[in-house]
Amino acid sequence: MRGLSLLGAVALIVGNMVGTSVYTLPALLARETGPLGILAWVVTAAGYLFVALVYASLGTRYPETGGPYVFAREALGEFAGFQSVWAYWFSAVVGNAAIVTGVVGYIEGFSPALAGSEMYRFVLAQALLWTLCLINVLGIRISARIQISVMFLNVVPLLLFSIVAFFYFEPANLTPFAPKGWGSLVTGVALIVWAYSGIESATVPAEEVRGTGHTIGRATLIGYAVGTAAFLFPALAVAGVVPNAEPATSARPIALAAERTVGPWAATIIAFAAIIAGLGTLNGWILMAGRIPVSAARDGIFFPALARLHPRYGTPHVSLIVATLIGSISLGLYFTDTTLGVFDTIVLLSVLTTLLPHLYTAAAEWMLRRRGALAAGAGGGWRTQVIAIIAFAFVLWSMYGIGATITRWAFLVILAGIPLYIGFKTRR
Repeated sequence: MRGLSLLGAVALIVGNMVGTSVYTLPALLARETGPLGILAWVVTAAGYLFVALVYASLGTRYPETGGPYVFAREALGEFAGFQSVWAYWFSAVVGNAAIVTGVVGYIEGFSPALAGSEMYRFVLAQALLWTLCLINVLGIRISARIQISVMFLNVVPLLLFSIVAFFYFEPANLTPFAPKGWGSLVTGVALIVWAYSGIESATVPAEEVRGTGHTIGRATLIGYAVGTAAFLFPALAVAGVVPNAEPATSARPIALAAERTVGPWAATIIAFAAIIAGLGTLNGWILMAGRIPVSAARDGIFFPALARLHPRYGTPHVSLIVATLIGSISLGLYFTDTTLGVFDTIVLLSVLTTLLPHLYTAAAEWMLRRRGALAAGAGGGWRTQVIAIIAFAFVLWSMYGIGATITRWAFLVILAGIPLYIGFKTRR
Protein backbone atom coordinates (compact mmCIF):
# COMPACT_ATOMS: atom_id res chain seq x y z
CA MET A 1 0.00 0.00 0.00
CA ARG A 2 1.42 3.33 -1.00
CA GLY A 3 1.56 5.68 1.97
CA LEU A 4 4.05 8.49 1.26
CA SER A 5 2.45 11.61 -0.20
CA LEU A 6 4.28 14.49 -1.87
CA LEU A 7 4.35 16.40 1.43
CA GLY A 8 5.55 13.29 3.25
CA ALA A 9 8.33 12.73 0.71
CA VAL A 10 9.43 16.38 0.99
CA ALA A 11 9.38 16.11 4.78
CA LEU A 12 11.51 12.95 4.63
CA ILE A 13 14.14 14.74 2.54
CA VAL A 14 14.13 17.90 4.65
CA GLY A 15 14.17 15.93 7.91
CA ASN A 16 17.12 13.82 6.78
CA MET A 17 19.03 16.92 5.66
CA VAL A 18 18.17 19.53 8.29
CA GLY A 19 19.10 17.64 11.43
CA THR A 20 21.52 18.57 14.19
CA SER A 21 24.09 19.54 11.54
CA VAL A 22 22.50 22.92 10.85
CA TYR A 23 22.80 23.77 14.56
CA THR A 24 26.46 22.75 14.92
CA LEU A 25 28.08 23.46 11.55
CA PRO A 26 28.29 27.26 12.00
CA ALA A 27 30.71 26.65 14.89
CA LEU A 28 32.86 24.21 12.91
CA LEU A 29 32.95 26.54 9.92
CA ALA A 30 33.83 29.53 12.10
CA ARG A 31 36.85 27.60 13.42
CA GLU A 32 38.01 26.10 10.12
CA THR A 33 37.17 28.79 7.55
CA GLY A 34 35.90 31.93 9.27
CA PRO A 35 33.25 33.94 7.38
CA LEU A 36 34.42 32.20 4.19
CA GLY A 37 32.11 29.43 5.42
CA ILE A 38 29.20 31.40 3.92
CA LEU A 39 30.73 30.98 0.48
CA ALA A 40 31.28 27.28 1.26
CA TRP A 41 27.53 26.97 1.90
CA VAL A 42 26.78 28.64 -1.43
CA VAL A 43 29.25 26.45 -3.35
CA THR A 44 27.91 23.28 -1.73
CA ALA A 45 24.31 24.30 -2.43
CA ALA A 46 25.19 24.99 -6.07
CA GLY A 47 26.92 21.62 -6.43
CA TYR A 48 24.07 19.75 -4.82
CA LEU A 49 21.57 21.38 -7.15
CA PHE A 50 23.06 19.21 -9.90
CA VAL A 51 22.99 16.16 -7.62
CA ALA A 52 19.32 16.86 -6.84
CA LEU A 53 18.52 17.20 -10.55
CA VAL A 54 20.13 13.82 -11.20
CA TYR A 55 18.12 12.12 -8.44
CA ALA A 56 14.90 13.80 -9.56
CA SER A 57 15.47 12.56 -13.11
CA LEU A 58 16.39 8.97 -12.21
CA GLY A 59 13.78 8.72 -9.45
CA THR A 60 11.09 9.66 -11.96
CA ARG A 61 12.22 7.01 -14.45
CA TYR A 62 13.12 4.18 -12.03
CA PRO A 63 10.68 4.25 -9.09
CA GLU A 64 11.96 1.10 -7.37
CA THR A 65 12.85 0.74 -3.70
CA GLY A 66 16.57 1.17 -3.15
CA GLY A 67 17.28 4.39 -5.03
CA PRO A 68 21.04 4.62 -5.73
CA TYR A 69 21.41 0.83 -5.92
CA VAL A 70 18.72 0.61 -8.59
CA PHE A 71 20.29 3.37 -10.69
CA ALA A 72 23.80 1.89 -10.50
CA ARG A 73 22.49 -1.58 -11.35
CA GLU A 74 20.52 -0.37 -14.38
CA ALA A 75 23.38 1.61 -15.87
CA LEU A 76 26.62 0.03 -14.68
CA GLY A 77 25.76 -3.54 -13.79
CA GLU A 78 25.30 -5.71 -10.72
CA PHE A 79 28.74 -5.23 -9.19
CA ALA A 80 28.49 -1.43 -9.25
CA GLY A 81 25.01 -1.79 -7.78
CA PHE A 82 26.38 -3.96 -4.97
CA GLN A 83 29.17 -1.49 -4.18
CA SER A 84 26.64 1.32 -4.05
CA VAL A 85 24.22 -0.50 -1.72
CA TRP A 86 27.04 -1.82 0.49
CA ALA A 87 28.54 1.64 1.04
CA TYR A 88 25.14 3.27 1.47
CA TRP A 89 23.85 0.68 3.94
CA PHE A 90 27.08 0.84 5.96
CA SER A 91 26.75 4.61 6.16
CA ALA A 92 23.13 4.51 7.30
CA VAL A 93 23.34 1.80 9.96
CA VAL A 94 26.52 3.18 11.56
CA GLY A 95 25.50 6.81 11.10
CA ASN A 96 22.33 6.28 13.15
CA ALA A 97 24.47 5.75 16.24
CA ALA A 98 26.06 9.16 15.66
CA ILE A 99 22.67 10.82 15.09
CA VAL A 100 21.12 9.48 18.30
CA THR A 101 24.26 10.47 20.21
CA GLY A 102 23.83 14.04 18.97
CA VAL A 103 20.16 14.06 20.01
CA VAL A 104 21.00 12.85 23.52
CA GLY A 105 23.72 15.51 23.70
CA TYR A 106 21.13 18.25 23.15
CA ILE A 107 18.65 16.70 25.59
CA GLU A 108 21.23 16.48 28.38
CA GLY A 109 21.47 20.28 28.30
CA PHE A 110 18.03 20.31 29.94
CA SER A 111 18.72 17.51 32.44
CA PRO A 112 21.58 17.64 34.98
CA ALA A 113 20.91 13.99 35.90
CA LEU A 114 21.31 12.94 32.27
CA ALA A 115 24.43 15.07 31.84
CA GLY A 116 26.02 13.43 34.88
CA SER A 117 25.40 9.80 33.96
CA GLU A 118 26.78 7.88 31.00
CA MET A 119 24.39 5.02 31.80
CA TYR A 120 21.32 7.28 31.65
CA ARG A 121 22.48 8.68 28.29
CA PHE A 122 23.10 5.17 26.97
CA VAL A 123 19.66 3.95 28.05
CA LEU A 124 17.95 7.00 26.55
CA ALA A 125 19.81 6.53 23.26
CA GLN A 126 18.76 2.89 23.10
CA ALA A 127 15.15 3.78 23.92
CA LEU A 128 15.04 6.37 21.13
CA LEU A 129 16.52 3.96 18.58
CA TRP A 130 14.15 1.09 19.32
CA THR A 131 11.04 3.22 19.73
CA LEU A 132 11.53 4.78 16.31
CA CYS A 133 12.36 1.35 14.87
CA LEU A 134 8.99 0.06 16.15
CA ILE A 135 7.19 3.06 14.67
CA ASN A 136 8.78 2.36 11.30
CA VAL A 137 7.83 -1.32 11.47
CA LEU A 138 4.19 -0.27 11.99
CA GLY A 139 4.17 1.54 8.65
CA ILE A 140 5.54 4.40 6.59
CA ARG A 141 2.43 6.53 7.09
CA ILE A 142 3.09 6.93 10.82
CA SER A 143 6.73 7.74 10.14
CA ALA A 144 5.70 10.26 7.46
CA ARG A 145 3.39 12.07 9.90
CA ILE A 146 6.32 12.43 12.30
CA GLN A 147 8.51 13.82 9.51
CA ILE A 148 5.88 16.37 8.45
CA SER A 149 5.49 17.61 12.04
CA VAL A 150 9.25 17.77 12.52
CA MET A 151 9.73 19.71 9.29
CA PHE A 152 7.44 22.53 10.41
CA LEU A 153 8.64 22.55 14.04
CA ASN A 154 12.26 22.68 12.84
CA VAL A 155 12.32 24.85 9.72
CA VAL A 156 9.87 27.56 10.84
CA PRO A 157 11.88 28.64 13.96
CA LEU A 158 15.09 28.68 11.90
CA LEU A 159 13.63 30.91 9.21
CA LEU A 160 11.95 33.24 11.76
CA PHE A 161 15.26 33.58 13.61
CA SER A 162 17.00 34.39 10.31
CA ILE A 163 14.49 37.14 9.49
CA VAL A 164 14.89 38.78 12.91
CA ALA A 165 18.69 38.39 12.89
CA PHE A 166 19.07 40.28 9.61
CA PHE A 167 17.96 43.46 11.44
CA TYR A 168 21.05 43.06 13.66
CA PHE A 169 23.42 42.20 10.82
CA GLU A 170 26.87 43.82 11.10
CA PRO A 171 29.02 43.61 7.93
CA ALA A 172 32.10 44.20 10.10
CA ASN A 173 31.63 40.70 11.54
CA LEU A 174 32.49 39.28 8.10
CA THR A 175 36.02 40.68 8.15
CA PRO A 176 38.55 39.28 7.65
CA PHE A 177 36.53 37.15 5.25
CA ALA A 178 39.10 34.36 4.75
CA PRO A 179 41.34 34.32 7.85
CA LYS A 180 42.45 30.73 7.12
CA GLY A 181 43.15 31.45 3.45
CA TRP A 182 41.04 30.74 0.37
CA GLY A 183 42.33 27.18 0.32
CA SER A 184 40.10 26.46 3.33
CA LEU A 185 37.07 26.67 1.01
CA VAL A 186 37.37 22.97 0.14
CA THR A 187 37.56 22.15 3.86
CA GLY A 188 34.34 24.08 4.40
CA VAL A 189 32.61 22.25 1.56
CA ALA A 190 33.75 18.89 2.97
CA LEU A 191 32.24 19.82 6.36
CA ILE A 192 28.93 20.88 4.80
CA VAL A 193 28.55 17.90 2.47
CA TRP A 194 27.29 15.65 5.25
CA ALA A 195 24.48 18.11 5.92
CA TYR A 196 23.19 17.37 2.41
CA SER A 197 23.11 13.62 3.04
CA GLY A 198 19.48 12.77 2.45
CA ILE A 199 18.90 14.63 -0.81
CA GLU A 200 18.20 11.20 -2.32
CA SER A 201 15.71 10.17 0.37
CA ALA A 202 12.55 10.13 -1.77
CA THR A 203 14.11 7.60 -4.18
CA VAL A 204 14.83 5.00 -1.49
CA PRO A 205 11.25 4.06 -0.42
CA ALA A 206 10.07 4.61 -4.03
CA GLU A 207 7.54 1.77 -4.15
CA GLU A 208 5.72 3.25 -1.15
CA VAL A 209 5.37 6.73 -2.66
CA ARG A 210 2.00 7.82 -4.04
CA GLY A 211 2.26 8.81 -7.68
CA THR A 212 5.68 7.06 -7.80
CA GLY A 213 8.08 8.69 -10.25
CA HIS A 214 6.33 12.03 -10.72
CA THR A 215 6.04 12.55 -6.97
CA ILE A 216 9.65 11.49 -6.36
CA GLY A 217 11.01 13.99 -8.89
CA ARG A 218 8.99 16.92 -7.53
CA ALA A 219 9.70 16.04 -3.89
CA THR A 220 13.45 15.87 -4.51
CA LEU A 221 13.62 19.38 -5.97
CA ILE A 222 11.23 20.91 -3.40
CA GLY A 223 13.09 19.19 -0.55
CA TYR A 224 16.40 20.50 -1.89
CA ALA A 225 15.03 24.07 -2.01
CA VAL A 226 13.53 23.99 1.50
CA GLY A 227 16.61 22.33 3.00
CA THR A 228 18.97 24.81 1.33
CA ALA A 229 16.96 27.77 2.65
CA ALA A 230 17.03 26.27 6.15
CA PHE A 231 20.84 25.96 5.87
CA LEU A 232 21.85 29.19 4.18
CA PHE A 233 19.78 31.82 5.97
CA PRO A 234 20.64 30.81 9.57
CA ALA A 235 24.33 30.39 8.64
CA LEU A 236 24.43 33.88 7.16
CA ALA A 237 22.56 35.26 10.17
CA VAL A 238 25.03 33.75 12.66
CA ALA A 239 28.02 35.05 10.72
CA GLY A 240 26.58 38.56 10.60
CA VAL A 241 25.22 38.83 14.13
CA VAL A 242 28.21 37.75 16.25
CA PRO A 243 31.98 38.13 15.70
CA ASN A 244 33.61 34.99 14.28
CA ALA A 245 35.52 34.18 17.47
CA GLU A 246 32.31 33.65 19.48
CA PRO A 247 30.51 30.97 17.43
CA ALA A 248 33.89 29.28 16.88
CA THR A 249 33.99 28.38 20.59
CA SER A 250 30.28 27.75 21.11
CA ALA A 251 28.56 24.36 21.19
CA ARG A 252 25.27 26.07 20.23
CA PRO A 253 26.11 28.83 17.73
CA ILE A 254 22.55 29.47 16.48
CA ALA A 255 21.22 29.56 20.06
CA LEU A 256 23.99 32.04 20.88
CA ALA A 257 22.98 34.31 18.01
CA ALA A 258 19.28 33.99 18.94
CA GLU A 259 20.03 34.97 22.53
CA ARG A 260 22.09 37.94 21.34
CA THR A 261 19.32 39.27 19.06
CA VAL A 262 16.04 38.31 20.75
CA GLY A 263 16.76 37.07 24.24
CA PRO A 264 17.32 33.92 26.35
CA TRP A 265 13.85 32.57 25.58
CA ALA A 266 14.69 32.49 21.86
CA ALA A 267 17.82 30.47 22.60
CA THR A 268 15.68 27.96 24.49
CA ILE A 269 13.29 27.64 21.54
CA ILE A 270 16.23 27.04 19.19
CA ALA A 271 17.59 24.37 21.55
CA PHE A 272 14.22 22.58 21.54
CA ALA A 273 14.09 22.88 17.75
CA ALA A 274 17.52 21.22 17.58
CA ILE A 275 16.22 18.25 19.62
CA ILE A 276 13.16 17.95 17.38
CA ALA A 277 15.38 18.17 14.28
CA GLY A 278 17.61 15.40 15.60
CA LEU A 279 14.65 13.14 16.31
CA GLY A 280 13.31 13.76 12.80
CA THR A 281 16.68 12.93 11.27
CA LEU A 282 16.96 9.76 13.36
CA ASN A 283 13.45 8.67 12.38
CA GLY A 284 14.13 9.37 8.71
CA TRP A 285 17.44 7.50 8.60
CA ILE A 286 16.01 4.49 10.42
CA LEU A 287 13.34 4.41 7.70
CA MET A 288 16.08 4.67 5.07
CA ALA A 289 18.32 2.02 6.62
CA GLY A 290 15.44 -0.44 6.48
CA ARG A 291 14.79 0.12 2.78
CA ILE A 292 18.25 0.67 1.29
CA PRO A 293 19.06 -3.05 0.87
CA VAL A 294 15.57 -4.35 -0.07
CA SER A 295 15.96 -4.44 -3.87
CA ALA A 296 19.51 -5.80 -3.70
CA ALA A 297 18.32 -8.56 -1.36
CA ARG A 298 15.46 -9.37 -3.75
CA ASP A 299 18.00 -9.56 -6.58
CA GLY A 300 20.07 -12.06 -4.61
CA ILE A 301 23.20 -9.93 -4.11
CA PHE A 302 22.58 -8.92 -0.49
CA PHE A 303 21.38 -10.70 2.65
CA PRO A 304 18.10 -12.33 1.53
CA ALA A 305 16.32 -11.91 4.88
CA LEU A 306 16.48 -8.12 4.48
CA ALA A 307 13.95 -8.32 1.63
CA ARG A 308 11.22 -9.82 3.81
CA LEU A 309 8.09 -7.71 4.29
CA HIS A 310 5.87 -7.81 7.35
CA PRO A 311 2.69 -9.80 6.50
CA ARG A 312 0.42 -7.19 8.08
CA TYR A 313 2.21 -3.85 7.77
CA GLY A 314 4.08 -4.41 4.50
CA THR A 315 7.30 -2.93 5.90
CA PRO A 316 10.80 -4.47 5.66
CA HIS A 317 10.72 -5.37 9.36
CA VAL A 318 13.77 -7.66 9.36
CA SER A 319 15.89 -5.01 7.64
CA LEU A 320 14.70 -2.34 10.08
CA ILE A 321 15.48 -4.50 13.11
CA VAL A 322 18.92 -5.56 11.84
CA ALA A 323 19.90 -1.97 10.99
CA THR A 324 18.76 -0.73 14.41
CA LEU A 325 20.59 -3.58 16.14
CA ILE A 326 23.87 -2.61 14.44
CA GLY A 327 23.38 1.03 15.42
CA SER A 328 22.53 -0.08 18.95
CA ILE A 329 25.74 -2.09 19.24
CA SER A 330 27.76 0.79 17.75
CA LEU A 331 26.61 3.01 20.62
CA GLY A 332 28.78 0.96 22.93
CA LEU A 333 31.88 2.43 21.30
CA TYR A 334 30.85 5.95 22.22
CA PHE A 335 30.62 5.19 25.93
CA THR A 336 34.11 3.67 26.12
CA ASP A 337 36.90 6.23 26.42
CA THR A 338 39.49 4.03 24.71
CA THR A 339 37.32 3.64 21.61
CA LEU A 340 36.06 7.22 21.31
CA GLY A 341 38.58 7.93 18.55
CA VAL A 342 37.44 4.81 16.72
CA PHE A 343 33.83 5.99 16.94
CA ASP A 344 34.72 9.43 15.52
CA THR A 345 36.52 7.73 12.62
CA ILE A 346 33.48 5.57 11.92
CA VAL A 347 31.29 8.69 11.85
CA LEU A 348 33.58 10.27 9.26
CA LEU A 349 33.52 7.01 7.31
CA SER A 350 29.73 7.08 7.27
CA VAL A 351 29.87 10.58 5.80
CA LEU A 352 32.26 9.58 3.04
CA THR A 353 30.45 6.36 2.18
CA THR A 354 27.27 8.32 1.47
CA LEU A 355 29.16 10.07 -1.32
CA LEU A 356 30.00 6.90 -3.24
CA PRO A 357 26.32 6.21 -4.09
CA HIS A 358 26.05 9.84 -5.30
CA LEU A 359 29.08 9.25 -7.51
CA TYR A 360 27.60 6.08 -8.99
CA THR A 361 24.22 7.77 -9.44
CA ALA A 362 25.73 10.66 -11.39
CA ALA A 363 27.68 8.17 -13.52
CA ALA A 364 24.47 6.14 -14.05
CA GLU A 365 22.57 9.19 -15.28
CA TRP A 366 25.42 10.06 -17.64
CA MET A 367 25.58 6.48 -18.96
CA LEU A 368 21.82 6.04 -19.38
CA ARG A 369 21.37 9.40 -21.11
CA ARG A 370 24.34 8.72 -23.36
CA ARG A 371 22.89 5.34 -24.32
CA GLY A 372 19.58 7.03 -25.12
CA ALA A 373 21.35 9.76 -27.10
CA LEU A 374 23.28 7.22 -29.16
CA ALA A 375 20.10 5.25 -29.83
CA ALA A 376 18.15 8.36 -30.86
CA GLY A 377 20.96 9.98 -32.81
CA ALA A 378 23.89 12.23 -31.87
CA GLY A 379 23.16 15.21 -29.62
CA GLY A 380 20.03 13.96 -27.86
CA GLY A 381 19.93 14.61 -24.09
CA TRP A 382 23.18 16.58 -23.98
CA ARG A 383 21.91 18.98 -21.29
CA THR A 384 21.15 16.12 -18.93
CA GLN A 385 24.56 14.62 -19.64
CA VAL A 386 26.23 17.93 -18.73
CA ILE A 387 24.25 18.05 -15.47
CA ALA A 388 25.38 14.51 -14.64
CA ILE A 389 29.02 15.35 -15.44
CA ILE A 390 28.94 18.43 -13.17
CA ALA A 391 27.31 16.41 -10.37
CA PHE A 392 29.97 13.70 -10.73
CA ALA A 393 32.82 16.23 -10.66
CA PHE A 394 31.39 18.02 -7.62
CA VAL A 395 30.95 14.81 -5.60
CA LEU A 396 34.48 13.72 -6.51
CA TRP A 397 35.87 17.09 -5.40
CA SER A 398 33.92 16.81 -2.13
CA MET A 399 35.43 13.39 -1.46
CA TYR A 400 38.90 14.86 -1.99
CA GLY A 401 38.16 17.57 0.59
CA ILE A 402 37.43 15.03 3.33
CA GLY A 403 41.08 14.01 3.40
CA ALA A 404 43.34 11.13 2.49
CA THR A 405 43.18 9.20 5.78
CA ILE A 406 39.41 8.76 5.89
CA THR A 407 39.33 8.16 2.14
CA ARG A 408 41.76 5.25 2.58
CA TRP A 409 39.58 3.72 5.29
CA ALA A 410 36.49 4.16 3.12
CA PHE A 411 38.29 2.43 0.26
CA LEU A 412 39.01 -0.50 2.57
CA VAL A 413 35.33 -0.64 3.60
CA ILE A 414 34.36 -0.88 -0.08
CA LEU A 415 36.93 -3.61 -0.71
CA ALA A 416 35.74 -5.53 2.36
CA GLY A 417 32.38 -5.96 0.66
CA ILE A 418 33.86 -7.85 -2.32
CA PRO A 419 33.96 -11.26 -0.56
CA LEU A 420 30.30 -10.76 0.36
CA TYR A 421 29.45 -10.09 -3.27
CA ILE A 422 31.31 -13.21 -4.37
CA GLY A 423 29.45 -15.25 -1.75
CA PHE A 424 26.04 -13.93 -2.77
CA LYS A 425 26.78 -14.30 -6.47
CA THR A 426 28.07 -17.88 -6.29
CA ARG A 427 25.28 -19.01 -3.94
CA ARG A 428 22.69 -17.61 -6.30
